[in-house]
Amino acid sequence: MNYEEKIKELKLKLPEARDPVGSYVASKIIGKMLFISGQISTNVDGELIKGKIGKELSTEDGYEAAKRCGLNIISQVKKACNDDLSKVKSCVKLTGFVNSTEDFTEQPKVI
Repeated sequence: MNYEEKIKELKLKLPEARDPVGSYVASKIIGKMLFISGQISTNVDGELIKGKIGKELSTEDGYEAAKRCGLNIISQVKKACNDDLSKVKSCVKLTGFVNSTEDFTEQPKVI
C-alpha cells in the first residue's frame, strides 16, 4: 500500500510535524520499532482544539478533532522515517482519549 497516495485519495493533507513543547522527544526508534509521543488535536491553523464533547463540542466535532490528531501522528511517523512512509509495515498499538462529559456515551463514534 502506498500511504502517500491513500492520503491524497482521501483528500487529506498532513500538517507539518511539530517539535515537542516540553522535555520529551517526539519519536524514538528502538530496533525496528518506532514509538511516537502523545499527540493532541490541532486545527488547520495549528491551534489547539479546546472543549469537552457533550458540552462545547458535538460528536462530529470530536470526530474531526480525532482525525486531526491522527494526521498529527502520521506526520510524526513520516518525519521519524525521513519522509518515507513506505518504511511502515504495521501499527502495533494506538491509544486514543476522548475529553467528554460524564454522560457522553458515543466515544466509539469519535475515535
